[in-house]
Amino acid sequence: MHTKKELEIIRHFNDSIDREVYDFVKAAIDGEDKLNYITIAFLPKKAELEIERLTGKKVTGSRVVLDINGIKHIEKRHGKEGKQDHSMKNIEDIARMGYVIMNFDKIIYEGVTTTGYLDENGEPSPMIKIEKKIDGTYYIVEAVNSSKRKRNYVITAYIKENKTE
Repeated sequence: MHTKKELEIIRHFNDSIDREVYDFVKAAIDGEDKLNYITIAFLPKKAELEIERLTGKKVTGSRVVLDINGIKHIEKRHGKEGKQDHSMKNIEDIARMGYVIMNFDKIIYEGVTTTGYLDENGEPSPMIKIEKKIDGTYYIVEAVNSSKRKRNYVITAYIKENKTE
C-alpha cells in the first residue's frame, strides 16, 4: 500500500519520459550511428553541493550525460538479456533518468573510482550513486568529472524492486 505522497512520486516518475533520450537510446541499442552522448540533465545545486562534500570535486554547472558506453553497460547488465537483472529492459525507464537526477533522495560515495573516465588531473574519476525511491529504488551510477568539460558520465542505471514480506 502506497501513501498519497508515494503515489504522486510514482505518477511524476511515470510521466517523466524524455523523448529525446528515449530516441537516442533506442537508436544506440538498434545499432544506428548516433552522436556519442546525450545530456540527461544539469545537476541541481543541491546535488552539486553534495557531490563536492562527498568527493571534493567541484561540479558547478555540470551536465550529466549518457554516452554509448553507458548504454551498452546498462543493456548488457540490466536490459532485456541482462546478466544481472532485467530492470532496465524498458527503454522508457532509461529515458526517466533526468527525473531521478533532478529529484534525487540521496547521493552516496563509497570511495570507488573508475579508470574509464579521468578527472582534470588525469586521475580516475570518483563514482557516485544517485538514489530515488519510486515504486522500488532507481539507482544511477555516475563518474564525477570536474574537468573543463563539466560533464558527469552515467556508468549504469538499474531499479531494485521493493521487497514485500
